[in-house]
Amino acid sequence: MSVIITGLIASVLYAASALLQQRMLSADLPARHNEQASRNLGVLLLAGLALLDHVFNAILAIHTPEGYDFGFFRVASLFSWVMSLIVVLASLKKPVANLFLLLFPLTIISILCSTFLPSYYHPRTDLTRGVALHSVLGILAFSLLTIAAIQALVVAWLNRELKQHHFSNTLRHMPPLQSMEELLFDIIKAGFVALLAVIVSGFVFMDDMFAQHLAHKTLLTIISFAVWGILLWGRRRFGWRGKVALRWILGGFVVLILAYFGSKFVLEILLNRV
Repeated sequence: MSVIITGLIASVLYAASALLQQRMLSADLPARHNEQASRNLGVLLLAGLALLDHVFNAILAIHTPEGYDFGFFRVASLFSWVMSLIVVLASLKKPVANLFLLLFPLTIISILCSTFLPSYYHPRTDLTRGVALHSVLGILAFSLLTIAAIQALVVAWLNRELKQHHFSNTLRHMPPLQSMEELLFDIIKAGFVALLAVIVSGFVFMDDMFAQHLAHKTLLTIISFAVWGILLWGRRRFGWRGKVALRWILGGFVVLILAYFGSKFVLEILLNRV
């Protein structure tokens, strides 16, 4: 199937899943147990089909006949797929399906932009499959840990609102705080594993991870990996949460940002090298 067809099908499936979830949420009377279970299954089935079609769309958009296209909209679409996958999987065990109402419209926008807007990125033809895999893993890890940073801020906001007894309509439709916090650390664990895969694949497939143009990125990525690892250890050993966990999460994210964009800044701005 073509990029356009898979993009349109994925968008329709995401929209149908979100609309069904919205219908369940806005129903005036509670449905019978069997009817409720059927609707929940319908939402998840539509979301699962959307995810499957979305990943095909992302592959077709990135792996083009001209080479690997890692343009902004292509990466944004892959980013949104990772976010949707994590939340859908989490919804199998946690009551977080209401997040579909916010997430799926954003995912649809990213798919349509990737499908129909032109890419000004010149496709790379010089990448081996190993290096391309390393690049994709980097995108996945960065996506997961970006989601974790955003989720941490949402959890902090929810915690503050509950402590101040601000029960707004938005708050009532949000998943329980405990479920949001559990989802946060599930995302961090997945991101931690993905970041480990990035480091390992870099040493396996790259010629020299500590070459001059990669040294900053490699070192900062390893530091970020260590920060996330300490956070997970502290969570398991001491039960870190709240402000302590938030500081470590945002600290790890800042180092990761520097790893992805700092080396480019050093080379192009400070050293005047392309």
